[in-house]
Amino acid sequence: MADIDWPLLSLCVGVSVAVGLLIYHGVAGYYHLRYYTLRRDEPQLWKCQPKRFLTPKQHRTAVLLGSANMTLGGVLSGAVIYLIARGMETPIFYDVADYGWVYVIASTLGLFVLMDAIAYYVHRLLHVRFLFRALHRHHHKYVATSPYVVTALHPLELVLLQAATLAPVFFIPFHAASIGAVLVYVLIFNIVDHSGVRLTSSLPWQGPSMYHDDHHAHFHVNFGQHLMIWDRLHGTLRVPGRTYGRNIFGGKGAPQPKGKRIVEEFNGY
Repeated sequence: MADIDWPLLSLCVGVSVAVGLLIYHGVAGYYHLRYYTLRRDEPQLWKCQPKRFLTPKQHRTAVLLGSANMTLGGVLSGAVIYLIARGMETPIFYDVADYGWVYVIASTLGLFVLMDAIAYYVHRLLHVRFLFRALHRHHHKYVATSPYVVTALHPLELVLLQAATLAPVFFIPFHAASIGAVLVYVLIFNIVDHSGVRLTSSLPWQGPSMYHDDHHAHFHVNFGQHLMIWDRLHGTLRVPGRTYGRNIFGGKGAPQPKGKRIVEEFNGY
């Protein structure tokens, strides 16, 4: 323990935790104030699920659990940053001249796509019956999402998601700024996609918030994070004419009962 640089470790962990909590509460707080506080009386105009709201207890739990998990994630990230600062070998580089601008830009885009793919497959794994009931069901208690729900999940799930998402940076050269930029983007848009607010993006690759809200409303479908390509590729994108629910696993739903027509709103993606 004597060789630990406590001031440096405290700085790395402190900054990492502070930045994460600032983004979490800043973005989530903005959407909560703008819609859930100032426009609460007109949910039909903005809410993905106008008839569903979290109870006050669920909201408090989401804020506390989400904040605790953001702190845990910040501690883990800060510890890794500390180890890198103390000389742990990684392919991460800091000078653009090492690889050139073309590589930096291409690798940044590649990192985003790779992290998105990893998020899809890990998320789909968490919807296997055993793992869903052991871990992921805690996140799905929030059928009606809100911006604070994004990290309201089992701490072990957070560790698994964080480890899987960051794994590529230990094997492939990426500029440090690229890693930071992609992680910030992922966090901000995950908060937006959990907001429960009916939103679309001017970014052509970013799906509408209804895409992920439908995941919470219908459970085992729409596993993607930002890009919908993985759901389209594997046939796990929600489609009309199929039945979904808590106990219908597999991601493709089930045929609707013969002789019955289920009327449901579907906006398409």
